[in-house]
Amino acid sequence: MIKPTLINRFTNTIYKKYAKDSGKLLVHVGTGVTAIGASAQVGMLLADKDIQGHTKKFLVNQEIITSGTCIALYYGICETTRVAVNKMIEKGKVLTSSAASCISILNKDNSDCKPEDWKKVFTKEEMKKGISFNLENIKYTEIYNKTKDSLKPSVAEGAKKALTVFQDYKNGAGVLSVLAASIFAGNIAGPVIGNLIASLPTKRESKNAEE
Repeated sequence: MIKPTLINRFTNTIYKKYAKDSGKLLVHVGTGVTAIGASAQVGMLLADKDIQGHTKKFLVNQEIITSGTCIALYYGICETTRVAVNKMIEKGKVLTSSAASCISILNKDNSDCKPEDWKKVFTKEEMKKGISFNLENIKYTEIYNKTKDSLKPSVAEGAKKALTVFQDYKNGAGVLSVLAASIFAGNIAGPVIGNLIASLPTKRESKNAEE
């Protein structure tokens, strides 16, 4: 029986690793499932007693090449998409109105805040670290230090709220982007390129035979 402490450690590790980025969890789980499916295909070929000798070796090698390519493409495409989307969101290239509004109200000197005013909250140098970092470390930002002492508690509280809204949006966008990438990688890029690469040895043998 697994001790409760081990379960707690496992769940805590998973939470720390994926809580702020559900897209990463989707990439890793999807890659794992793809690898398991590929292994099962190879295993079925190896266990098939109706296929013998050179034919079995050829089919197994083909399946390994195709599956390996599919796994590599799946992870590469999905992870690249996840990282690119996260970077765009952290840099503020794509923001929802609600997330932008929550950030813009941190500027207490602006009584008539609009969503687009969020760009005036953090400096260019601060934005290099990303929106999440600045919201988590609001007390080290320029806007916080320039705020009146009486208003600093409300700015800190507003940053917490903005961080929650922003991370929820980032998580949702990450999941959707990875799902779209996984459909493309798993159903188009992987099978097409995998079969293309797997066919190269056959084409090479045919060419040599003709010569």
